[in-house]
Formats: sequence, C-alpha cells, structure tokens
Amino acid sequence: MKCKHCQLDFKQEQMIEKNGSYFCCKGCQSVYEILKESGLEEFYEKLGNQTLSPVEINHNVKDYEKYIQKTEDGFSEIFLLIEEIHCAACVWLNEKILIKSDGVIEVDINSITHKARIVFDANIINLAKIIQNIESIGYKASVYSPTKSEQRATQTKRDFYAKLIVALACVMNIMWISVAKYAGFFSGMDADTKDILHFAEFLLCTPVLFYTGSVFYKNAYYALKFKNINMDTLVISGASLAYIYSLWAMFSRASQVYFDSVAMIICFVFIGKYLELLSKKKALDTLDHLRSLLCDEVRVLRNNKIELVDVEEVKIGDIIELKEGDIVLIDGECVSGNASLDVSSLSGESIPIDIQKKDIIYSASLVLNGNILYEAKALYKDSKLARIITLLENSSSKKAKIEKKVNQISRYFSPIILTCSFLCFIFTYFILNLTIEEAVIRMVSVLIIACPCALALATPVSSLVAISTALKEKILFKEAGVVEDLSKCNIAVFDKTGVLTKAKLEVKKSILDDDLDINELICFLRLTNHPVAKSILDYLKDGVLENIRFENIQNFQAKGYKAFIKENEFLGGNKRFFNENNIYINKIDEIQGTHFIFAKNKKILAIFELEDQIRESSQKLINFMKKQNMQIYMLTGDNQNAAEKVAYALGIKNYKASCMPEDKMQMVYELNQQGKVLMIGDGVNDALALSYAGVGISLKEGSELAMQNCDIILLKNDLQSLQKAILISKKTYMIIKQNLAFSLFYNALTMPLAFFGLINPLIAALSMSFSSIIVVLNALRIKK
Repeated sequence: MKCKHCQLDFKQEQMIEKNGSYFCCKGCQSVYEILKESGLEEFYEKLGNQTLSPVEINHNVKDYEKYIQKTEDGFSEIFLLIEEIHCAACVWLNEKILIKSDGVIEVDINSITHKARIVFDANIINLAKIIQNIESIGYKASVYSPTKSEQRATQTKRDFYAKLIVALACVMNIMWISVAKYAGFFSGMDADTKDILHFAEFLLCTPVLFYTGSVFYKNAYYALKFKNINMDTLVISGASLAYIYSLWAMFSRASQVYFDSVAMIICFVFIGKYLELLSKKKALDTLDHLRSLLCDEVRVLRNNKIELVDVEEVKIGDIIELKEGDIVLIDGECVSGNASLDVSSLSGESIPIDIQKKDIIYSASLVLNGNILYEAKALYKDSKLARIITLLENSSSKKAKIEKKVNQISRYFSPIILTCSFLCFIFTYFILNLTIEEAVIRMVSVLIIACPCALALATPVSSLVAISTALKEKILFKEAGVVEDLSKCNIAVFDKTGVLTKAKLEVKKSILDDDLDINELICFLRLTNHPVAKSILDYLKDGVLENIRFENIQNFQAKGYKAFIKENEFLGGNKRFFNENNIYINKIDEIQGTHFIFAKNKKILAIFELEDQIRESSQKLINFMKKQNMQIYMLTGDNQNAAEKVAYALGIKNYKASCMPEDKMQMVYELNQQGKVLMIGDGVNDALALSYAGVGISLKEGSELAMQNCDIILLKNDLQSLQKAILISKKTYMIIKQNLAFSLFYNALTMPLAFFGLINPLIAALSMSFSSIIVVLNALRIKK
C-alpha cells in the first residue's frame, strides 16, 4: 500500500490511517494535512508517479540572522539552499507554500541550484518561521553554501560527461559498421553477414538510447506532464520509434534497420545539451565564492593589544590596523600613521593616494606601504565593497541572456513534426489502404528525415568553433551564448585606467642635473617598492655599475624617504616632503601630477614627471568600432584633466570623469535603453557596470571581481584582441543564421517527399546525416 504523501510502498499494518488515507509516518500525515488545508493538493497531480522521501520534521533553526540582508525598500532578504527537491513539482510547492506565508513578499527558487531568494517583512515573519514552513512540507533549508552548490553542479557535469563518452564511443564504432553495411547495400552482401552487422548495431545503439538518452526521456516526460511538447519530445519520439521499428525489422528480417540513425540523433543532440550544461556551471554564483574569500580576519586594537577578529564581528568605532600588502575590507577614517594606498581597483584613479590622519579610507584599497590605525565607520556588510557585491547579486537576473533560437523554433516545430508523422500514418494506412508495415515505414521516414539534428546542431556547433577559434587568439568566451550577444552590440563603454591606458605609470618628463650620479639614484630608488620608484627604474633601464650601500634609511610615509652615505644626505619624494625639509625651487612649482624629486645634500639633482600612457592598440580599436557604427563612451574614476586628455587623443566625444561604481552602473543601465551595450573594464569599480552590460569584457590583468563578472577575458591584455572577438562573433552569428535557415529549408523540402513515400527510412537516415555534416562544415568556416 502506498503512503498518501511520499507514495512509497509499505505494509498496511505499518501505516497510520486517517479518514480513509494511509501514511507511513506522522511527518507525511502532517505535510498532507498542511497541503490540503492550504489548497495545494494540485501538488500530487504534478508529482505524478514520482516518490518522495518520508518526512522528518526538525525545527532546529540555527543562528542565521547575520546572513540576512536589507533591500533598498527596507525589507529583509535571505538566500537559502532547499534540499530534497526532486523535480519541478517540488519547486512549485515550495514557492506556493512560501508566498502564502504572511510577511513573505517575494520568492525565487533556482530549479538548477535549488537556491532560494526570499524577501520578507521582518515585522510580520521571522527567518525561523520561514524555515519551519519549508521543513513542515518535508524539505530541508539552510543558508545557501556555494560549496554545496558547486558539489551538485560538479556531480551533474560528471554524469553528463560519462554519458557523452559512452555515446561518442558507441557512435564512432557504429559508423564504421554502417560504412560496411551501406557499401554492401550497393555491392551485394549475404543475409547472414547483414544480420551480424544489424545485431552489432543493436548492441551499440541500446546504451546510447537508454543511458545517454535518459536525459531526453526525463525531460520529455516532464514536458508532457505539464502539457507541453519540446524538442526533447520530438528527439526521443523519433529515436524510440525508429529503435522499435528496427528491432522488428532485425528479428523479422523484413526490412532495413536504423540503429545508426538512432545513435547519431541522440549523440549529436546530447553534445548540445552538454555544452549548455558547461555554460550554466560556469555561471553558478561566482560571487558567493568571492564573498567567502573576502570574509577574512582583520587586526583590531582591543585592550591595548592587537587581536585577530572576523570581519563580520567588527563594530563601528573599532580601531583597525593596516600594514603593507593588506586589502582594506571595512570603510573608516585614519586616526594615526601614514600610508600609500592603491585605489585604482575601486575608483579608477591611476595614481596612489597618500593617507594620513582624518583621511577617509574605503574598502577594496590596497596598502602599498606604510602602517596606519583607522576607525571603522561602517559594518562589513555596509562597506563599499560589500555593497557592490550585494548589488551584483541582485543584478544577476538582469543580465542579458542569449535568445535560444532553437528552443523558440522547437515550440512550434516539434508539435508540427509529430502531427505530420501521425497524419502520414493515418493517410497511408486508412486512405491509401497500404499495409501497416508501409504506414510505419513512412511515419518513421518523416520522423527521421525531419528530426531536428541539423537544427539542434546549428547553434552549439557554430558557437563551439567560435570559442575554440577565439581561444587560439587568446580570447576567452565564458559562455557560448556571449558570441551572439557580442555580435549585436552597438554601444561600447570603456574604462580608462588599465584599459585605454596602461595600468603602469611611465616617465613623461625628466630633468637631470649634470652632477647627478646615475648609480646613486638607481641604488636609492631600490630602497623602496613604491610604483613610482619602479617606473623610474624601468625608465633608467635599472643598470648599475657599482652597488652603493645607504645607511640610516628613514621612511616618511606618503611623502618620501631619506638615507645617508657617511655624511652625505639623500632625499627622494614629493613636493610636500621637500618643502618640509626647507628645499624650495621654481622648477618644483611647475610640476603637476605625479612626480618624484631626488636631491643630495639639499641640491636637487633629478625631477621626474609621470603619467599613465595610452595603449598602442586603443586608437586602432576606436577607429574600427566607429567604422562598425558603434557609439563610443568613456567612463573613468580619474580626474577631469586626465579624462579629457585621453578622450581628446582618441577622438572620444562622450566621456565622464570622477565616476564612482554606482555612476558607471547607472550610465550603462541608461544606455541599455538605447541599444546593446559592450562594457570594457578591469577594476572593482567596473564590476557593477560589467554585470549590467549586454556583454562585459575584462583584461587578464584586471581585478578578480571584474574577471568574475565579465563575459569575455582578453588573455593578451591587448585591445586588438577585442577587435578580433567582434569579427569572430559577427561571422559566427551570420553562420548560425545560415545553419538555421538551411535546417528549416531542408525539412520543408524533404518532409513532403517522405510523407508520400518517395524516400524510405534508409535514404532518410543518410539525408539526415548529410544535413548535419553540411551544418558542421559551414560552422568550420568560422576558423577562416
């Protein structure tokens, strides 16, 4: 006897009876009553013959309150992982039971990852009650863990990979047998040899259909259960019917078998499924992984000593210590010390900034040198970097997705083909009064020749060739769908620092005194690891004839440093440092921007002015995009003068300086209303804009956050690669359209021939294979 809820079989004496219904345990009885009271008995219709695990209700809710975030509207938001979900019916039930709960405003459950985003009013319902509601219907809920999701996705990938290997191995062998069989068809072959080849094909085809093809059977089952017909339904219907007919033909020796066609159909279409799975796996919440990396410990001053404290436990007012090499995780204000911070990843400012008392410090900055103590002015979750990550999570649903042309066509294509094959059988058997064997042969011919193998291959094969071709050019497409998206972009938005310009400073101007000893200057510059000193060393070629040792080295953070050789005093640093040492000269007052001054015994011997240089490939790319009729924009966190200089040099009319991450995001969002936006950035400050753009592109040297949230990575750090990527994408999109047009034309031409019996299943199988080969050969043209 089956349990009314979980539908598992038990002996009647083991079960609980209530009002004529039997349950295996109190948990199943409780869940059934809850669903009945809530009017959700429709769940059991959607469940069909699926079974569930017996319900174990456990309302022990852990302390998850710290994981709750606030939305812009002031509501609470939590991400949960719901376990024990088996199918679409389980997703439907959880969404229904949650949305019916008082205080729950929004529910979104990802059917692939089982990650649930729940927005609720904390004044009406708390997290404990939400989790209890989920567990009361037999599921388990916990705070979303990227590790669990990654394990689930990895296991699915392994299962698909095993099925793909089986399909490829069997198909390669079955094709050799088919070559021998078709050769014998024209040259003559005795019946016994033909029977052996048919049986060999049967042995190879069976695992492909029932092991590899189990994915199609499952998807077709759920599609039919929800009164829908998709391409999986058509694929598995044609393959199954051809397989059954081939079994009859093999044992009766009455006709040809089509095991090779069955195996090829399943294998080719499954390759497309596997490509889709890889794309989804790469897209699975990389932000969660990034968040786990950033949630580190910081050094906090408590009870007159430094303690390591988890960033989540840092309170406003705590004093935090920063040392050289640290990444700032919490916003605050400097209370003592001096340091030089690299803020390019957040603000886009190419020049390191000097921090001293009373200066504001933002998260995501990198300490180049120096030591400071600063007061936390925000909690970790409210800091600049954490807010950007939260915005990225919320924007993931707004990300532009490729239009799945094959799926769109299949909504109409699959039912039409199934209907035509059925009408063919009716027409042949009842109207033409031919034999049932002839009717079945014609019906199978229609299904085989019209089977959407070429249609299913049109997009994934072209995309695969495009991705491999791009990779040879050091261009990494993260997903196959990005190829089509890039081809449609008509607006290009550039970051300046690190993209149009080189991330590294270069010496623009130098003034060297005749008394300067180059060896002394080079050895003096080697005393620090500041980016300015490194750039000057590169400029001087870092050649040393004699190593000079300095003594009594004194570092003045954010200003400069001092050293001695016996009684000779050497100074190096900025204007402020020299003014404090009572060294004034007119040449210094003329210097603007980043600079370095070197002096010996109060005499200035060298002055260097530095700036970030425009990449050699920037101008070529801008000119190429203008020829493609693309609108060009430049958004930078750098100052107005630096932005204006670069924009003028490259001929960019639309630009905006001093942009914060939210400003770039808003600009990209507004441009999305005018067309499809291509965003090229490399810093943390670009990550939001990259996520909102139709296509986001980052350079290999970009920040981890930018690379995680872009769609394409230029591994050469050369903008010329972007030009190649655009050309590849446009050609690929053209090839995809050609393949789709050919596939539809092929079906429109050959289906009537099969319908009226002018093509038998053997020719239909060959024709179907030939159409697939044409699609593949056309896709290979992308390589040229």
